[in-house]
Amino acid sequence: MFSSLLRFVREKSWLAWVLCLVPVLIYIWVFKVIALNVNYVAFDDILILGIIPEFSKADLAGKWKLLTTLFPEHRLVFSRSVILLLESTFGTVNLVWPMIIANICWALCAVVFYRAYRHLRLSVWYFVPVMWLWFNIQSFENIFWGVSSLCNFGVILFVLCALYFAVYKPGKPAISLLFAVAATFTYGNGLMVFPVIGLLFLLGGYRKQFFITVATMLAVAIIYFIDFTPITQNLDITNPQQLKEGFFGFFGFIGSWATLTAYSTPTPGLYVAVAMGMLMIATLLVLYRKQYIPLWNSIWLKGRYTNQTALFALAIGIFTGITALALTYKRIPTDTFEGMFKGRYRMYSTLWCIALYFGFLAIVQNAARRRLAPGILVATITMNLVLLHGNFAEAVNNRRAAIAQEFNARYNSDWLGIRMFSMDQQHYEKVRSYYRSDDPLAESWDPRADSVSCDSVYPPDTIGLLGDHIVISFHQEFFKPEKDYSDGAYVILKSTGHVYASQPNQAAVPLKTTLRRGMYFSKGLNASFHSANVEPGTYDIYLLVRKNGRNTIYCTGKTWEEKK
Repeated sequence: MFSSLLRFVREKSWLAWVLCLVPVLIYIWVFKVIALNVNYVAFDDILILGIIPEFSKADLAGKWKLLTTLFPEHRLVFSRSVILLLESTFGTVNLVWPMIIANICWALCAVVFYRAYRHLRLSVWYFVPVMWLWFNIQSFENIFWGVSSLCNFGVILFVLCALYFAVYKPGKPAISLLFAVAATFTYGNGLMVFPVIGLLFLLGGYRKQFFITVATMLAVAIIYFIDFTPITQNLDITNPQQLKEGFFGFFGFIGSWATLTAYSTPTPGLYVAVAMGMLMIATLLVLYRKQYIPLWNSIWLKGRYTNQTALFALAIGIFTGITALALTYKRIPTDTFEGMFKGRYRMYSTLWCIALYFGFLAIVQNAARRRLAPGILVATITMNLVLLHGNFAEAVNNRRAAIAQEFNARYNSDWLGIRMFSMDQQHYEKVRSYYRSDDPLAESWDPRADSVSCDSVYPPDTIGLLGDHIVISFHQEFFKPEKDYSDGAYVILKSTGHVYASQPNQAAVPLKTTLRRGMYFSKGLNASFHSANVEPGTYDIYLLVRKNGRNTIYCTGKTWEEKK
């Protein structure tokens, strides 16, 4: 019966296309309800927008310098060019626009995958897992962060295009190298695609293209490293602790999807990703075990390696591995082992999964493919939905945190974000005028006023100090959004000289509860303020409930005294 069902389904190519479309629609829906025109929590958007007033005044050499200025060790020409193009065209830069452009880049990566997949001449059913793997939201930081979106999604698109043309159009190396240059000046690891392209030409038996690639790489590297001043520490190989964290961090980076959530994973749980990374690398090595001799022979011109899709998959894996090594070398000293699992890095774990799957399609015999394909399809759909459940709440909290931080930066010149980037209030407001944020938490009241009028009283359930954080909790309501996920309940601390906001941190219920009861967010919220960011004083506590895009302020009848 099961075999009959499979035969029936295989003949319905339209159903396969529908299944390809479903994860894209989920992805678009998530983007629509969460994307907001606010500065991201790391202030990178503000710093990039700072190019606008200076660029028009600069001469040609000055413009190139502004486009290529290190940030902090990357040449973000693509990101800055997009920002300048949007501002010159529309007179403003709604931060959702670069997010849209970046996510289009992400979608175009799927087009590159499909172009490579067509060379296999397989049923479209085998492509469905690629779509469910690619359009997951675990890398949500990139999805909703204007600058990071353009950098990270842009570099992946340009790298994949460079690899595609190197594998499938080796007679036209200029196209591949052009995309490699674009990748280099989109994000730092883009430069690493050059050695991968060179290796592809070498494995394919194209010596002339190999030497052209080496010459181009050297020329681009010279340009890239002019006035290059590293500002971060590198991994110290004489430090046993750093070596240990780097070793496990490398594998954890590759297998990071296995933590299921991008944040809030206890440290012991991160080692699940380490084990998964080891397994994923071992699987790729075992999968290619019969390809080593043909690949070796092709290097020595004893015969060209003809399995192009296997070569494409291998190239993706090598580039991802180089990126993991580079990130380990650069980030371990400052971010430590836990820093290798940031949400914006997760796309490389997905990229390795794609490489594994393409290698499987290209190398495994047809009978085994047909036998394993249904299970792989179910596994990728399940993986996508589990990642959606585990990360949607984090993505919502992340965006609300951006709203709160923008509020805090506007109304507190001493706020950590302003101080951290040596930025005064006047400059911040000038740059902010380029993207014209709505500042949703300041609507319908004046945060600088001496007094706040309240609709009624809404007392919190708990107020206390947890470690270095002032935590204020409300346990009774769901605080459901109606318009979008700027809706929610924010906590306000207000004294005579300062006013701070904290986003509502809402947790997702366990997956089994979602399946059984059809709910997602748990009841109540926790708001927290890091005590280092709150100036000494006595603060009245308010609850600002934003519902259907409108604010209602409640008095709580409680105060907090910050003494430090």
